[in-house]
Amino acid sequence: MSSSSQVHSVFKAMQLLDCFAEAQRPLSLMELSTRTGWAKSTIHGLLAAMRDSCVIEQSEKDGKYRLGIRLFELGNLVSSSWDVVGLSRELMQDIAFKTGESVSLSTLSRGSILILDQVEPASSFRVVSEVGSHMPAHCTSQGKLLLSFLTPGERRRILTELGMQAYTPHTIITVEDMEKECAGIREAGYAVEDGEYHIGLRSVSAPIRDVSGTAVYSIGVIGMFRRITSEDFETAKHMVIEAAEAISYRLGARQ
Repeated sequence: MSSSSQVHSVFKAMQLLDCFAEAQRPLSLMELSTRTGWAKSTIHGLLAAMRDSCVIEQSEKDGKYRLGIRLFELGNLVSSSWDVVGLSRELMQDIAFKTGESVSLSTLSRGSILILDQVEPASSFRVVSEVGSHMPAHCTSQGKLLLSFLTPGERRRILTELGMQAYTPHTIITVEDMEKECAGIREAGYAVEDGEYHIGLRSVSAPIRDVSGTAVYSIGVIGMFRRITSEDFETAKHMVIEAAEAISYRLGARQ
């Protein structure tokens, strides 16, 4: 299938979802054909693909189609992401203002770090990561932090499947060394990146927990700190840890 055909199919699938949203009830193949004006064979093919992904479900009783559980899961994820961005923004701005460094809010998505929000300082030098962009998990403080709270099996799967590229001479490149790093992170309660992704850049991140107590987000400061033992870095570390605890509380975490 050509790229233009794939885009057209995605567009048609979105239109079918709109039909269900407008009807607010299960719909038959004939009803969908009437609403869209498309051939039933076209609709059936789209529904079959969407059903395989649990975006659409079909009743065994009457054969009608309805919105699937996958949409509910994705909707909860989006809603949660919006909530945490709103709850974190003011604290992120405060940290950026006081440290003069960039502050990011991230989560783990498909084995890499997804930037949900970023606040830049007023200084001329900024570490810019586009919201919605991805970064490797094994060599960033945000990534190592969230990896450390996964099960050993899930962590090993991600590191094995995505690989552990050496971005600098300081990058951790073996699963065994990462296991040691993650153990230290869990004990400390925060993660540090010391020139492992980009030479000269250092960062510190702390976990944000949801109502279940699970570490699902990270808040971190990234900048041109002289060294991780400097007073400026220590100040940033304490601010990030306090902010993470405050945001976690706002999200319902009580542990």
